[in-house]
Amino acid sequence: MAKKLIARAAQEGIVHIESESSFDVVVVGGGIAGCCAAIEATRAGASVCLASASGVFSGSSFYPGTWGLGLIGPRDTDDIDDMVETILHVGRGAANAALVDSFVRGIPEAIAALEAMGVSLKRPANPDEPQYIPCFDHSLRMWRGLERASMERGFGRALCEGGVVRFDGCELLDIAMDDGRARGALFFDRSAKRFRAVSCGAIVLAGGGVAGLYKRSLSASGNSATVQAIAARCGARLVNLEFMQIMPGLVAPRRNIVFNEKAFRFARAWDASGEPIARDVLEARSEHGPFSCERAGAPLDFAMEACGDEGMEIACDVGDGSPEFVRTFSEWLERECGVSASAPVRIAPYAHASNGGIAIDEHGSCGVPGLFAAGECTGGMHGADRIGGLASANALVFGRRAGVAAAKFARGFVGECAGGGANARSETPGFASVGTLASGCGLDVGSCRDSDAEGIATKSDSRNGHCAGGSRFRSRCGSVSFEVEERAFPASGAALRELRETMSTHCMISRDADGLKAAANAISALQERVGEAAYAPVASFGSESEPASELMSASGLAPSSSLCSDAASIAATMRIRLQLETASATVAAMLARKESCGSHYRSDAVQ
Repeated sequence: MAKKLIARAAQEGIVHIESESSFDVVVVGGGIAGCCAAIEATRAGASVCLASASGVFSGSSFYPGTWGLGLIGPRDTDDIDDMVETILHVGRGAANAALVDSFVRGIPEAIAALEAMGVSLKRPANPDEPQYIPCFDHSLRMWRGLERASMERGFGRALCEGGVVRFDGCELLDIAMDDGRARGALFFDRSAKRFRAVSCGAIVLAGGGVAGLYKRSLSASGNSATVQAIAARCGARLVNLEFMQIMPGLVAPRRNIVFNEKAFRFARAWDASGEPIARDVLEARSEHGPFSCERAGAPLDFAMEACGDEGMEIACDVGDGSPEFVRTFSEWLERECGVSASAPVRIAPYAHASNGGIAIDEHGSCGVPGLFAAGECTGGMHGADRIGGLASANALVFGRRAGVAAAKFARGFVGECAGGGANARSETPGFASVGTLASGCGLDVGSCRDSDAEGIATKSDSRNGHCAGGSRFRSRCGSVSFEVEERAFPASGAALRELRETMSTHCMISRDADGLKAAANAISALQERVGEAAYAPVASFGSESEPASELMSASGLAPSSSLCSDAASIAATMRIRLQLETASATVAAMLARKESCGSHYRSDAVQ
């Protein structure tokens, strides 16, 4: 009977996928925020699945093209109020004051929890050096360096001890909603080339920012910029998307490597016409990594952008008397990348990290029952500019909180963690609501059932070979089903390249109304092409002797090699539609904010 139902759906171009497993909490994203959320959810008694497109220990947190990763916090209790006021000042009115206050007060506890997990944090040998003043800040803060190897050991041990089941190589494509509540997730398993549906009591999104929409990006390869659109479809709010960090990075002799801004003070650089950059501009630009139109070093970024893809030539004079920060970078660059710090290199602007995203409250709630978020995909705790070291702190603080709140919600302890705080925020220019995003993408959410199902955290994920401890609690989430259209857009890769070219041309450092409108029109045209004109049934999804309906089981398994490749095409179509929706919301936010403000520069702004 089930096979006949599947066959009838397939004849209509639809494949029905039932959830194959059930958890209390599903966490999406393998960076700091995702790992913290998964660990804390298990400690709160939940059965947890951690899914990541690039695998655990990924995301911007573990990006290999940077010399180091640090986080900051208040020096002591007397420093808390000043740090809060500074973040709000740097944010230029775009940050949420209550969220910022809660954020800063939570940093010391989050750092202590990290060290209790066995993670070694680096401390500066000369903490009073002015080079340790964070970007855009005016005062020295408590600074700690994050060492990847130690983090991987500490997080790995905690994930294993908590019995977290890992879905490595699985990207989120949609969320099942039941009566306004998040109840399940649909993933595409990139390794097995099949869809996997999971039912759950709550979901934590920690899938990174929007840098993946640009052709030059200092972010992990798995950053597809889709979770923003997925959250908006569920009813979450997107805020401050126009504020994105744009960083200088190497394009020659190596690419995709972050350039340490402190080295500008010891550098010589030349613009596109070969003229040297003024010494005072280089000095000013050494005070912050990301571009800001409100700082005296901005002319260097404009000159760097004018050099195009070839990049700006720059040479650093680093010696034994240079500050610790600069020496550490130079040694790393030569040791790990084979690039001499004293040899000329070329740098260009790169899309780096988002300052805005899914609006959350202090518990990580998105204002949608059962839906939480943390890390770079969120907004509200930063603004126009972001103080250096707060991205990692953000991931730690809200990753932990979202994990706890999601576990409580999933297990029935709704209370304050169910939240609506994100929706209580005052409107700010550049906010994009769910109404501005197109719905659909060849995916219709089926009905959800209320029957209980045992979580499977008592089993190991044999496909990935990752450990899983015993599940102590019964999942209360039941099961969900999805319907996926059995068709695919044949040129998703080309569409993504065109999207990245559009975003890089009109939405990097210099923006104006004409360029942003051109970007909006180009994105709209791409959406029409993907959604209508060239969108055709997949010819090889099955065969006359072995139709697709016989090949795909109710759980979404794909034993056929031909089906595997076509499942990947369907997933790529769903992915590009989400990316276009996130890009559309981002451009809309840039158009809505007509004034220049921090990382958002409008060359046509009235001064």
